[in-house]
Amino acid sequence: MKAKDLATPAKRVELLYSDFTIGEAVKKMDKCHYSMIPVIERNSARYLYSVSSGDILHRIVTGGDMKATLAAPLSTVRIERLVPSCNEDAEVTDLFELAVNQNYIPLVDGNGAFRGILTRRAILNFLMPPKEGE
Repeated sequence: MKAKDLATPAKRVELLYSDFTIGEAVKKMDKCHYSMIPVIERNSARYLYSVSSGDILHRIVTGGDMKATLAAPLSTVRIERLVPSCNEDAEVTDLFELAVNQNYIPLVDGNGAFRGILTRRAILNFLMPPKEGE
């Protein structure tokens, strides 16, 4: 089975644009309650990286002036942990190692455009046989 067959499509995924400020990112992450969120380019929809709430908090705490830090570009946040993407046509069975180490796998097309996410939960549900009586 292809990753895209189990994926949450991009239109249903909360994400940040690379031109956001840190303040805009904080508001979005607070609203959706995600601890990590994909960052994409606005015009090309190219997946760049995923940023965690911890990365943002560290930038705020070490940034000095709060108002200036919140107005700074999201690109000034140092990313502690890279969340690699994979092609949407990858076989789910080839993604187990990635799924062990991250909650979701960003999916991209051949041009690197963000197509959605494949969650660890979706992979586990795919692998687990239905319980008796279901």
